[in-house]
Amino acid sequence: MSMLYAFTGVEMRHESRKALEIAHLALPPESACALLGPNGSGKTTLLHILAFLTPPSSGEVRFMDEPVSWCEKSLLPLRRKVVLVNQHPIMFSATVLDNVAYGLKMRGIRGAKRKRIAMECLERVGMTDHAGRPAHRLSGGETRRVAIARALACRPEVMLFDEPTASVDVENQAVIESVIRDIRAEKGITIIFSTHKRLEAARLSENKIFMFEGKLTGPGGENLLSGTIVHRDKRDICVIRDNFELDVPSGQPGQCRVFIRPEAVQIYSLEQAAKTSSNNLVAGSVLQMTSEGGHIKILLDVGVPLRTIMTRQEAVESGIFVGDEVMVGFAPDAAQIRS
Repeated sequence: MSMLYAFTGVEMRHESRKALEIAHLALPPESACALLGPNGSGKTTLLHILAFLTPPSSGEVRFMDEPVSWCEKSLLPLRRKVVLVNQHPIMFSATVLDNVAYGLKMRGIRGAKRKRIAMECLERVGMTDHAGRPAHRLSGGETRRVAIARALACRPEVMLFDEPTASVDVENQAVIESVIRDIRAEKGITIIFSTHKRLEAARLSENKIFMFEGKLTGPGGENLLSGTIVHRDKRDICVIRDNFELDVPSGQPGQCRVFIRPEAVQIYSLEQAAKTSSNNLVAGSVLQMTSEGGHIKILLDVGVPLRTIMTRQEAVESGIFVGDEVMVGFAPDAAQIRS
């Protein structure tokens, strides 16, 4: 089967730091793929390479079985086939209609035809009533929908989305998800999008790629963090990016990767934390709570993304909700050193 994209030995470096390191990756055409991983895992960097906006530092990228040449002359026809909808789209100081028609104008489509195509795309995202409004006065969710219409107007073969529903209200989230499903089903457009939301990935894609620190990983990449082992007071301690420390089994001093078992991560409300005897607590906040089977998965921000899991009953009794400030503790055997 021919692949739409194929990566071999692709790396992206920023000075001495590797932002992306992908030995092999193949993405089929006319599919929907979700890129999952915490902030800083390389999702946006990968999207920019897929959009032919940024060349990798090394390695080969093939598109439709042909190697990509990263010179402007060769990239222009590829960029006409692939569009990226950014998480924070920029609107021109013009009407909504003019923003959607801009790409058509650049392609030499004129007059009534340009307006017709632009209005059709606005209708698809439910924004025809806003055609004459100044685009810079739209809400965040409305701006995202107009950006999708603007991308659709270019009639791409591939649409890339960077966190399509992040920081968007529930109503606009539903519209955006519906539009993505419809354009995939009706037009056969390949969809590739980054997201933190497992349920969104499940709803919109059949392929899922998990990323952590620029590398492809499996679902176990969650709670797999970088740290530094130090020996202190006859104990081996892993320091997690200066955010917190955990006792670990004996290990060689120096940099390491540590896996924190989700079930060993404990959440306390601020009131509960004041009454606990534990002195190994770190401040955090609740970013997301999702129901999976008989359990509730909770995404925390403790300076790094961290997941824990509770039974439904434990979640109800905790009284914790999304947005709450909490204290986070760890069982003595929470951390495991990984090679």
